[in-house]
Amino acid sequence: MTKIDKLNTIKRSALSYWPILVIAMAGALMVSLFPSVSSSTNQASVDLKLLGTSMANRPGITVSGIDCLPKVRQFTWSKYAPMCEPKFTGNNGGATSWGVTKSTIYITYREPNTSGAQFFANLFGSDFGTDQQALNTMQTYIRFFNSQFELYGRKVVLVPFAGKGDFMNELQGQGLEQAKEDAITAKSLHAFADISLLSSTQIYDQYLADQGIIAIGAIAQPTSWFKAYAPYEYTPLQTCDTGVRALAVGIGRAFANLPAIFAGNPTFQKEKRVFGLIYPENPTYASCGQLLQTLLAKEYNVSIKKTIVYSMSISQEPGEAQSAIDQMKVNGVTTILCGCDPIFPMFLSGDATVQNYYPEWLALNFEDGFTQFNAKTEWAHAISTGSIFPPKTQQEAYKVFKMADPSGQPSPQFAAIYEPLMLFFDALQAAGPELNPLTFQAGFFRLPPSLPGGNYGQWKFGPNTYSPLSSYTILYWDEQARSPQDGKLGTYVACNNGKIYSLSVKGAEELPNHKQLDCFGKK
Repeated sequence: MTKIDKLNTIKRSALSYWPILVIAMAGALMVSLFPSVSSSTNQASVDLKLLGTSMANRPGITVSGIDCLPKVRQFTWSKYAPMCEPKFTGNNGGATSWGVTKSTIYITYREPNTSGAQFFANLFGSDFGTDQQALNTMQTYIRFFNSQFELYGRKVVLVPFAGKGDFMNELQGQGLEQAKEDAITAKSLHAFADISLLSSTQIYDQYLADQGIIAIGAIAQPTSWFKAYAPYEYTPLQTCDTGVRALAVGIGRAFANLPAIFAGNPTFQKEKRVFGLIYPENPTYASCGQLLQTLLAKEYNVSIKKTIVYSMSISQEPGEAQSAIDQMKVNGVTTILCGCDPIFPMFLSGDATVQNYYPEWLALNFEDGFTQFNAKTEWAHAISTGSIFPPKTQQEAYKVFKMADPSGQPSPQFAAIYEPLMLFFDALQAAGPELNPLTFQAGFFRLPPSLPGGNYGQWKFGPNTYSPLSSYTILYWDEQARSPQDGKLGTYVACNNGKIYSLSVKGAEELPNHKQLDCFGKK
């Protein structure tokens, strides 16, 4: 099946996208269609005294065989290892929380109840993998982590269950009752936490919080959302408001009032940039797109010439893409800020090419398998942000899997599965023996920064830091570069000689003011 045939299949479908494939997102404008349901009534302030013995740097030998000296990490095989904790002896308090016993920490996994998984398996083939492969990979990591982290006499046990909710419906704001029923099922299975990486949605996560169950992996939610559902929601990804603030500084310093030199239209390359903004229809989180416009206007006197809000429904996206490109072109937009889901750029780029319209694209960074479907003539002018990953066999997540199972092969989604599990186990160790949601939160906030060179960027923690991601690299799309994700041609490579920037306003200010980025061999 050709790419055109596969895109036609998408056009005939009313499906959205599978969430595990957007975990690689590192852009700043993503907003989603999730409706707001009632926030948890179990919010609590953080009391660092709730911490157990973790972080105390007590002398002794860890379960991984490391001599626990000051400033030594729990193990040497991860840049994201917590500080060492000697092997625990004594009374861990037994059943210190729902889902916790003297010997076990139960976590649930909602198996996808949708045709979406098969749809994308058909679209991406073996590059996508199956849900069973993903589940096996999770189990392999969990077994290994149980032997390496200090869990104070306990082991994490993964309990899969067949969900009644359809995450495709949930992504479009439907199926609330089924999502709530699944959260109740997780509670009945004694879940301390839920790791439904492949079928989690904001709706499901919120209902989990209402049941007092921790969830890891929320995508692009604002900081206010995490606070509303504390102490139950965490993510290894950036919050959308944090990303927007850094993006506004980057646009103001490196794009505004400069010629659109990365555009494909020669006339654009000589003109001062004119910005257009595209993002999904979203009554709850459209505030992130609005925040960007406010910051650009207030801090840099930059206005968005044309803003387009689209419905995140694949059956409507082809028509909406054509209309969006028509409006961008008519308004003379040289630079499109695309806070789009991973499918919409396929339609946008195709329609732009048909109209001989080749602007600059500042887009979200999804997995390469998605971006490789975008029109090459358009994405030859695309810039994004994220981390630079080495080839698969050199990635930490792959090496750790092979340590755990030398003869096995992980799911193609191994890197996205590994990241939130590592963050979860880090916080479990930091929580100490008296494990409950409050000590988990306190331990999470007290984790040390990651070591330099981690595949997922720099992690930093602190009070009310629900997302530890604190760094990014500016990237451009190179259709001739080999992807470290699927081995095919087409991936993002580094601008500005691979410089790593802090994901903060201060960090973004490291960009030279009023100077073009060094991308595509241009300065």
